[in-house]
Amino acid sequence: MHIIRNMKDHFALDLIKAGEDKESSFLLMQDAVYEEFPADWIKIFACEEDINARQIESRYQKVSFDEIARMVADYDRTIVW
Repeated sequence: MHIIRNMKDHFALDLIKAGEDKESSFLLMQDAVYEEFPADWIKIFACEEDINARQIESRYQKVSFDEIARMVADYDRTIVW
């Protein structure tokens, strides 16, 4: 799982746009929840608390902090960008 906190890291952005890592999931947190990606073939989640704090809508599946903790435990590897 890739946890993305902001989109200043262009490598993370390129990884999502390329869609080559279909096995992984991407979790948008903090300011990354503002981003929209055309990639429908990869799993993208968004932190519900960050979406609510910014009073925005997201087309991605919203996950709570409790769900995020479970996801981190379930995945073999987690990379934070």
